[in-house]
Amino acid sequence: MENTNVKNWDNDHFMHPWEGMGDMGQNERAFLETSDGVYVTNDKGQKLIDGPAGMWCVQVGYGRDEIADAMADQARKLAYFSPFNNTNTVAAEFAREIAKRAPGDLNHVFFTTGGSTAVDSAIRFVHFRNNLLGKPTKKKIISRQKAYHGSTYLSAAVSGKERDRLWLDKPDGLAHFLPDVNPLMRGPDQSVDDFLDEKIADLENAILDLGPENVAAFIAEPVLASGGVIVPPKGYHKRCIEVCHAHDVLYISDEVVTAFGRLGHWFASKDVFDIQPDIITCAKGLTSGYAPMGAAIF
Repeated sequence: MENTNVKNWDNDHFMHPWEGMGDMGQNERAFLETSDGVYVTNDKGQKLIDGPAGMWCVQVGYGRDEIADAMADQARKLAYFSPFNNTNTVAAEFAREIAKRAPGDLNHVFFTTGGSTAVDSAIRFVHFRNNLLGKPTKKKIISRQKAYHGSTYLSAAVSGKERDRLWLDKPDGLAHFLPDVNPLMRGPDQSVDDFLDEKIADLENAILDLGPENVAAFIAEPVLASGGVIVPPKGYHKRCIEVCHAHDVLYISDEVVTAFGRLGHWFASKDVFDIQPDIITCAKGLTSGYAPMGAAIF
């Protein structure tokens, strides 16, 4: 098989995320073919350090035989079961191990196919909860500019990256976006403390303007990853969660990027930012990118 053929097949048939329509069928992409530890090797035999770990996924490195062997063994024993009607020892053990590591009373794990569907599940659960509690109008989700929470229709609706919103439709009325939380964007004479006060006021004013009876949750990444690796001012998350709980608004911590060692801990919410979220969403490092999987933890 000549590489020229494979290159043509890639351009002719493999539609990549964020494919530029003007360049479609003419791209010159690197073919990554093998890997080991922190390295990937391309089709020219060049060995490269994979600094981003794929897309912030491969926390424990490539070529881990114990993971590959466990996956192959499980595929031979049982490739699939319906969680509606049955359960499985491995799945129960995995849920237990995640629950043991999640902060506080977050001890119920709902498995999904990735980060986007974990966020979908969290939002749908929040809406379901409020329906059960007799609060049918309490449905709005507050998010931030530059926030990224997924690429499904629902998770994209609460994502605040401008590029994502230029050409793709979103449901109206679900999300409300607060201004950028990047401290570098503060005014020339504005201190970080004043900027922090402004960001907290953004959140509380939005809840009051929309009506606490209409606001279901605030969703936030501990570090806004895809939006530019933005670290909010110190104390930001703690003060946000205090505002949320004062108005019966749930706090969803989107740890798809920051969990499972990315910031040095199983979860960053408690250990790095000293908050106890109501819900955590995760994926990526959950399987180190070896399998597409996510989870919403309640």
